[in-house]
Order: sequence, then C-alpha cells, then structure tokens
Amino acid sequence: MSKTEEILQRIKAKTELLVNRNTELKAERNIFEKRIQELEKTIEIQRQTIKDVEEKNKLLKIANKITEDETKKKELQLKINDYIKEIDKSIALLND
Repeated sequence: MSKTEEILQRIKAKTELLVNRNTELKAERNIFEKRIQELEKTIEIQRQTIKDVEEKNKLLKIANKITEDETKKKELQLKINDYIKEIDKSIALLND
C-alpha cells in the first residue's frame, strides 16, 4: 500500500468516526430536547398550581373577612372546598 493510500484510509476511518459521533450527538440532542419539553410542561403545571393555590388563599381570606356568622362561614367554606376539588381535578388532568 502506498503512503497516499494509507493517508486516504486514515482520513476515511476518521471521517466515519466523525459521522458516527455526529449521529450519536444528534440522538442525544433529541433526548435533551424532549426532556426540556417535559420540564417546560412541568413548570407550566407548577405555575398553574401556584396560581390556583394563590386564588384559594385569596378566597379563604375573603371568606374569613366577609362572614361573621358561623353558618354562613361554613357554607362559604364548603363552596370553596368544592372549588378546590375542581381545581385539583383540573391539575390532575393536566398532569396526565
């Protein structure tokens, strides 16, 4: 084998290695991109959960300020609990 042929063989081998590595890196990038999408979805769900909790807190504060009568307070708290259950169901659906 001549020196030129040896050089060409090494170049070919290195090129094949680079092509294989490029393919591996593309696959790895795809995995990372999917993971990023999953994390972004999780962040959005957590933001919505925070917003819902803040709304629950706001409703409870309003309920405590508005109602002096114990029965009205209990009725309002039952309504608030119903809202909380609905919000929790919505969050559960988002998580699926």
